Amino acid sequence: MWDALNQIELSVMDSLNAVMSGQFMDLFLSFMLFLERGALVWILLTVFLLLDKKYRRAGYMTSLGLGISLLIAFVIFKPVFGRLRPLEFIEGYTIIFPIPETYSFPSSPVAVAFAYTAVLWNSVKMLRVPLALLSSLIALAEVYVYFSYFSDVIAGALIGIACGILTVWLFDKYTIIKPERNDKSDSLE
Repeated sequence: MWDALNQIELSVMDSLNAVMSGQFMDLFLSFMLFLERGALVWILLTVFLLLDKKYRRAGYMTSLGLGISLLIAFVIFKPVFGRLRPLEFIEGYTIIFPIPETYSFPSSPVAVAFAYTAVLWNSVKMLRVPLALLSSLIALAEVYVYFSYFSDVIAGALIGIACGILTVWLFDKYTIIKPERNDKSDSLE
């Protein structure tokens, strides 16, 4: 099922790497991979949100969003589609990071990143640009090191955004945890 699409995407990825490859990009995108492995950056950000009363609701929402996006992308879709990672088709390819032992489609780290961004998009507006940039860099890193194909990353982003929107809707409709109100300056813009 995947053979033709894999070949097309691998040639595009090879072209991208030929243009972008270099010591700085290797180090920078390796750092992005370090941040997203095990959802470390998202868990730490969630902890900081939970510690501040003003952002506690956002912390609860991000916790739920992380769980939903991992459930859908990692537990449900990856086993169903069973797409092998691009690096498995490249002879002699080595990388300093452990190779993920799961399937490639959809990219669960990208799903988590975009779910997190979508959840916080309206509740913590000052984080919009940094989170969108970080999520995009994580997606680029996944493709750059041949962990995921472009279509894996796009599917992961779409799943993540949908999970983020679902999380916000669930919180607005079914929880009693309401946003903190600050009469002095409620604007986080």
